[in-house]
Amino acid sequence: MSSRPNLILISTDQQRHDSIAANGSAFLRTPNLDRLANEGVTFRRAYCPNTVCTPSRVSMMTGLHLSRHGSYNIGTAVSDPSLFLSSLLRRNGYRTHHVGKAHWYPWESPSPETLGPERSREPCRDFAGFDTAELSRGHGPWAATSGHYGAWLEAQGLDPADIRVEFLFKGQGDYNGTGDSALPERYHHGAWVAERAIRWMERREDGDDRPFFLNLGFQDPHHPHVLPSDFLERVDPEVVPPPAARADREADEAEHVPLFRNGTLVESRFNGTFEMAGNGKYAWEPYFEREEFAKQTRAYYYSMVQLIDRQVGRLLDALDAFGLARNTFVVFTSDHGEMLGDHGIGQKGPLVYEGVTKIPLLMRYPDGFEPQAPAEPCASLVDVLPTLADAAGIADSIRREGVSLLPMLRGEGPPKRTGVRIEYKEEPDRIRFKCWVTPEWKLALYTGEPFGELYDLKNDPGERRNLYAPPEYALIKQELLLGLLADQERGEPTNPRPSRV
Repeated sequence: MSSRPNLILISTDQQRHDSIAANGSAFLRTPNLDRLANEGVTFRRAYCPNTVCTPSRVSMMTGLHLSRHGSYNIGTAVSDPSLFLSSLLRRNGYRTHHVGKAHWYPWESPSPETLGPERSREPCRDFAGFDTAELSRGHGPWAATSGHYGAWLEAQGLDPADIRVEFLFKGQGDYNGTGDSALPERYHHGAWVAERAIRWMERREDGDDRPFFLNLGFQDPHHPHVLPSDFLERVDPEVVPPPAARADREADEAEHVPLFRNGTLVESRFNGTFEMAGNGKYAWEPYFEREEFAKQTRAYYYSMVQLIDRQVGRLLDALDAFGLARNTFVVFTSDHGEMLGDHGIGQKGPLVYEGVTKIPLLMRYPDGFEPQAPAEPCASLVDVLPTLADAAGIADSIRREGVSLLPMLRGEGPPKRTGVRIEYKEEPDRIRFKCWVTPEWKLALYTGEPFGELYDLKNDPGERRNLYAPPEYALIKQELLLGLLADQERGEPTNPRPSRV
């Protein structure tokens, strides 16, 4: 094996597992993401550790769940960035750089992501374990108004205030903000991420022979579902399948689920101090019952993925051109999924359905493992740090909750862990759950609530029948609960013990 690998972690925002052709989508064109899968591996059952941005992203960077790292919702702050993958790698001789969305800190109050000149063209220094960072915040037109991305647009002679969006359903209650931006594709946020990453790799040919870690955060396909007006590789709304239909009366739904459909969740006892992340007063069921809304917003969403795919292609071509491809470990994933109308619900929140919990996870490392068939065992974003640290040959002294997937990718057998955990906490005294997912089952326990969820993923992949209450499934629930408890105990921190007393 050659020297320590370079590491590139690419994360999108709110991208479903089924949004890649290599993951089974028959109507999408994602040749570059397919290339990653074909030259490496795609995971059939990869899950996020939380269904909103900040806690899931902090889990990805720490290998820990929110019950360990404490960043339980958006608007919270990271307590200890020394736990981050970036910090671990930097301590072990890696050059670390970040471009794009981070969202490890609050966006609407002072934090390392909001302090400093809004229009600085110089990278941040020593940001969350990164030697340097170029940051962006927000989505759609909002992303163009701040941070290094906004400064870059101004350097191109553009005024973000002049960027206009033509919304398809203006004034008609389009919660997803479906429309076309006057900003050309070459100035799109995704194009900026790719351009800055490629330029950074070019410029490091300055005698710095350290391996590098490049962390890239794309803002899409998070709503608003806005595309550059000159982007033509779009998905035809007529070929996009409709949302996964729900039964007229889905059996024994969790109490809060119908509130997502009728737009009363924010008024319920489940809401906390702030409006629930990803869902306000949105009546999703009538939204997705409007055929034109459903077709267009889903087509725009999937077209945003095709736009990301084009930028990933630029990055892969650059790795080839720089002679870095073989010794670079590339990971592509997303922080969480998107309901997109499944079960009559949109966006995200305290939900355990596959649409929002199941995510893409692609890995390629030519010098480290051979291309292979899709991986079957469950994987999680908490596995990213242990896997990349393992590839870098770093002995990590911190007890992480994720596991390295590298031995499995090298043919040494699947992880001993039987499933993966998902956690959610709206507020400490509001709706919260712990969920355990295996290849066959999914169990969700809501702390302090009489209800829960249990799905037979093998025989009911659409999760139409909640089996939590029927007594004949009590043994299955018990076995899954024991798996969840074992996973929590496995991740409990232990201090050094140098002597008996």
